[in-house]
Amino acid sequence: MIKIGYLMAFRNPPELSKLGSAEFYAAMFEQIEFLDQAGFDTIWITEHHFVDDGYLAAAMPMLAAMAARTRRIKIGSFVILAPFYHPLRLAEDAALIDVISNGRLRLGIGVGYRLEEFDIFKIPRKERAGRALETIEIMKRAWTGERFSFAGKYFNFNDARVLPRPISKPYPELLWGGMAPASIRRSARLDLGFACNLGAKEIASYHEALRELGKDPSAYSVVNTRMVHVADSEDQAWEEIEGAVMYQMELYGKWLSEGEIETSGQYRPDAAALRKSAILGPPKRVIEQLKDLLGRLPVTELAISMQHPGLEPAKAMRSLKRFAVEVMPALRNS
Repeated sequence: MIKIGYLMAFRNPPELSKLGSAEFYAAMFEQIEFLDQAGFDTIWITEHHFVDDGYLAAAMPMLAAMAARTRRIKIGSFVILAPFYHPLRLAEDAALIDVISNGRLRLGIGVGYRLEEFDIFKIPRKERAGRALETIEIMKRAWTGERFSFAGKYFNFNDARVLPRPISKPYPELLWGGMAPASIRRSARLDLGFACNLGAKEIASYHEALRELGKDPSAYSVVNTRMVHVADSEDQAWEEIEGAVMYQMELYGKWLSEGEIETSGQYRPDAAALRKSAILGPPKRVIEQLKDLLGRLPVTELAISMQHPGLEPAKAMRSLKRFAVEVMPALRNS
């Protein structure tokens, strides 16, 4: 049975929104508590830094807050940017969040791409993959709860111990987030799940890499994202989200282009293309589109995105409630 997640970035651009930070975050936690009660499988957060719209930068504190405010839903990162963390501190934070949540943490890990972030943090961009790989190795060893030492290219320390140990055994599920072909295949070599917002071609590449290594693709998570908005009509749905989605794609396209990411051309403020790619409209149409999509994409979980930057939280919440009541049961039973 397909799992259904919900992706949140906590973006509140002042040019599109009249909400102050406290009011906005209160509205986000209304959504979070509803997701927990409505039967969603995972709340995914994402991370960027130094963005004018308040894009979530404090990923680990937010995961901790969500762990404390929910009871059954899993909480995950889609993705945290590993090069900007010390691996021991990240291991400590993740272990505590997993304990607070009673084993509900899922940790998606990425290397980042925005030039501004690397410049301000004073981390050479060419070191991003190496730092992330060492971070993963260190976290796995740290989560045993035993003392250990590490001598790597980027991190060196002696006799470290991380407590408490995670509740999840042997540790929280790890997923790799990547867009480039080499990065996608790396996730298979690392024995990690795959977090992506791409298509069937990229997922097939991941599964092929797993099979080449003698691994069963059915044993690994593939989490994919899609923009969804439920309303009385397709026109109404697009009218409500158009400004927010256009803003979002323009910014992503700029960042990816500056970072010379191969897939940057897929992120552009093209209204017709964005409307076509989004899942929009009344429940019956949304169900049909999602069933068609899931029939073509070999994913284990679909993380829907509804709270676009600048969209009134009340409109996102209305769409979310209709999705939970009128759409999700049909996907679960298909």
